[in-house]
Amino acid sequence: MLNDKNFWKIHLKWGIIAGVMLAVIEILKMMARKVDYQSAQLLDLAMIVGFILVLHLGVKEFKEVYPERLSFAKAFFSCIVISVVGAAVLFGYDMLHYSVIEKDGLQRKYAVALDKYKQNLGKDTLTATELVAYTDAAAQMLQTQKDDLLTRESLNDTLRHEIASGTLILQNFYIDKLRSKPEADKESYQLGNFTPYAKKVLMETLVSYSEQNDGKASTPYVQNIVQKTNDTLVTIDPLDKRFEETKNRVPRYDRNGQYAAVSAMMYLLYGMFFGLFVAMFHYTSKKPIEEYVPSESEIKEA
Repeated sequence: MLNDKNFWKIHLKWGIIAGVMLAVIEILKMMARKVDYQSAQLLDLAMIVGFILVLHLGVKEFKEVYPERLSFAKAFFSCIVISVVGAAVLFGYDMLHYSVIEKDGLQRKYAVALDKYKQNLGKDTLTATELVAYTDAAAQMLQTQKDDLLTRESLNDTLRHEIASGTLILQNFYIDKLRSKPEADKESYQLGNFTPYAKKVLMETLVSYSEQNDGKASTPYVQNIVQKTNDTLVTIDPLDKRFEETKNRVPRYDRNGQYAAVSAMMYLLYGMFFGLFVAMFHYTSKKPIEEYVPSESEIKEA
């Protein structure tokens, strides 16, 4: 079979078609990145359908010229050869693409992958450890703002005590509210939603405190402390913290050859996986039409 010129003619043809198809999808993905169009899923679906179709047509053509019934092993081997040729074509194209056509393409792909990773991370729930770390940090920020205010302002001891006491009361109420994790606010404890929720709860706590302490000389100072703290809560966003700690899980390729090799290998594995189903389809389908051999009676009549 490997010495058959028809075998290589057929498989090189369909392998090149597979490689060109994958290269076209790479071009479409490049265009999608440049216009910031979220079409990755559609392009991935197109790749799957296209790859399966190419494998099917390639094996079908090989099956039509193969003199015997095509076994599963031979059909699967046919898919592997087409996939190897396609992966080789894609490797060559990727080397050209990221060296000439889109020199910053790998950086763009990495940025898109990071953004997607962070979006997915935002759907995760805040852990108990992260919640404690956040509330401890928020409490420390309130105390820092309070200390800064008392250092800047020349106030009498009574007012200073009221400010310190009021800030502590508000702080404790705020921390207890966040740590209680109300069932009605369950979705707010997703990483992507938590910081806006925490800022809202802090301002609601301040409104409640202000209403209960209306008229006190210390209340405007406490309001100032809380507002400045609220403005800086974004700096302790748990989503950003976990993202920075785990973003190294997102693959990064700094060399064209490295990316091209990994990409080619990935598509080769795709081809082998899809090839299992294509091979099984052709193996279980009807036998190829056998060459017509006239019967003795037909020969005599002729």
